[in-house]
Amino acid sequence: MRVYDPLMKYLDECGIQTVTLTYSEIEKIIDRELPVTAYKRTQWWGNNKNGHSQAAAWLDVGYKTCNIILGQSVTFEKVH
Repeated sequence: MRVYDPLMKYLDECGIQTVTLTYSEIEKIIDRELPVTAYKRTQWWGNNKNGHSQAAAWLDVGYKTCNIILGQSVTFEKVH
């Protein structure tokens, strides 16, 4: 299982158009701390899965990230 597979499963099963999760909630879902980069760089949350396994977790189930508040929360929006 890949690190971010639990996040992918969560988003896939939630059935909600727009989901806002705190960093703590994401860390509980994936059962580990997010990397320091996720706290310091909005690019870590980018919607490009080329070389970014975390992005594949949301893009593969039809979500994109938006409204990123570093260190606090991320909003995932269903795109298809």
